[in-house]
Amino acid sequence: MKRRLRCRLCAGAVLVALSGCVLAGPLAYITNQGSHDVSVLDVDAGRVIATLPAGRSPAGVWVSEAAGRAFVSSPDSASITVIDLATRMPVGDIRAGRSPVGITVTPDGRRLLVADWFLHRVLVFDTATQAQLGEIAVGSAPAGLVAAPDSRTAYVANRDDNAVGVLDIAGLKQTSTIAVGNHPFALELSADGRTLWALNVYSNDVSVVDTGQARTVATLPVGKAPYGIAFSEDGAHAYVTNQQSDSVSVIDTAQRQVIATWPSVVYPEGVAVSGERLLVVSWMDDLVGVFDARTGRQQGTVALGRNPRGFGRFIHRSAAAH
Repeated sequence: MKRRLRCRLCAGAVLVALSGCVLAGPLAYITNQGSHDVSVLDVDAGRVIATLPAGRSPAGVWVSEAAGRAFVSSPDSASITVIDLATRMPVGDIRAGRSPVGITVTPDGRRLLVADWFLHRVLVFDTATQAQLGEIAVGSAPAGLVAAPDSRTAYVANRDDNAVGVLDIAGLKQTSTIAVGNHPFALELSADGRTLWALNVYSNDVSVVDTGQARTVATLPVGKAPYGIAFSEDGAHAYVTNQQSDSVSVIDTAQRQVIATWPSVVYPEGVAVSGERLLVVSWMDDLVGVFDARTGRQQGTVALGRNPRGFGRFIHRSAAAH
């Protein structure tokens, strides 16, 4: 039986999208794998303001303010749900291979990249037209994706190859691979694109890759089964969720050292930073935990849909007033 945390930031969730309202704070778009939908959380208010339909078993999510869209991958329906950030409503559904999981958008907002777990491909789409432009053959069981600041290069976690693939987006090819730990899943880049962080779910560590040298320069032990990663807004710290340790590892990015391990929610997966708040998604307890990003002190929880994941970047930082 699932355990329930008692502390709540809100008494209930509003299940319809709000219109004509002013939202000063950021919004979080969190995928719910078990209820096949997306919870839209007003971070400052600490409440869900909408629950949006998605495909079957949505997992990956990427909010692109440059594109004005959030994109949600649903492996069981082989589809991508497109959500308009201005209206907070679904506006499209893209067919995507066989089992799309990892997802990212280039920083310029022009290209959507989707990792197909079973086909060993990364699919490339035009975000404006939603047309597929091609596909890139990659390694085995591709998972997490992230694009470089130049929007020309991307990286994919080839999980079963214990490697990260380097992708030429325009050329539609994997140009090289970089050895990392055992079964990399999530990836994230520093803001300047100089370091890539790969979370290795079997070796319980994080590989730090120097992208200029194209090699791993540090390996940091964390908790069991690291799943999600997010940086503080100043880039000084990285927060890594450890699924099977119910914890978050805090990393000093300059020193490349784990400086703290905080107790967290049950089976933590997706993670994001919004100002001084750390949001940690609990797959087991159907909620997101809200923590002080400086101290790790828990501030509350918000109920979500069933089996939430939030795999990717799910914060919309500039929610416009309507």
